[in-house]
Amino acid sequence: YQYSYAYDNGNTEVQSIYDAYDVGVSVDYATDDFSIGLWSSAENSAGYELALAYTGIENLTVKAIMSDFSDQLTVGGIGGPAYEKNTIWVSYQMGSLLLAAEVAEADYIDGSNDHEGMLVMANYAFTDKAALTLRYSTEKISPFDTDYANSNAAGMQDLNKFTVSPSYVFTDSLAGLIEYSSYKDDNSFNEDPEDLLAAELIFTF
Repeated sequence: YQYSYAYDNGNTEVQSIYDAYDVGVSVDYATDDFSIGLWSSAENSAGYELALAYTGIENLTVKAIMSDFSDQLTVGGIGGPAYEKNTIWVSYQMGSLLLAAEVAEADYIDGSNDHEGMLVMANYAFTDKAALTLRYSTEKISPFDTDYANSNAAGMQDLNKFTVSPSYVFTDSLAGLIEYSSYKDDNSFNEDPEDLLAAELIFTF
C-alpha cells in the first residue's frame, strides 16, 4: 500500500520493529476460520516465531505474531542482539474501503533500545485501477538503561509519521505508487527527520 515502513525512524533503509530476512523452516495449518504457523530459524542460537490469525467473521482479519530470539547472540559481528517481538494486526474491509490498525513492540534483552509502535491505515479504491492510502504511525524508542535516558534525553525518540500514497494499476502486470511521508520527533532534543518522497513501480509475472 506504500513504499516505506511504518517504523523507520526517518531512515527508509532501516525499519526497527519488524524482523529482517532469515533462513528457517515453517509448519502452517489453516481452515476457513483460523490459521496457525510456527517458524524456526536454522541459524545458530535459533529463535522461533508463532503466528495466529482469525478470519471467522466475513471481511475481518485479526493476526498476532510473537517472536522469541532471546538466546540469539552477536559473535564477531555475526548474528544480532537478543530480543522478543510482538505484533497484533486488525483489518476490516467495507466495500472499497480497507481499515487497519496495529500495535507492535520489540524488547531487546542485551541493553539495546526498546521500541513500541502503533499504526492506523485506510486504503480506498476509487476504481479498479486507482486507490489512495493514508497512514499514521508512531514509534517510541527508549534506552534500556533508565539512568542513561534521564541523563541524555536525546537518546530517546518519540516519532510520529504521516503517509499519503496514491496508487494506480496500469496493466495486469504493472502497478505503481507515489508516497509522501512527513516525520515529527516530539523529543525537543532531537531534530525532525527529513520528509520522504518516493515513487515505486511493481512488475509481476
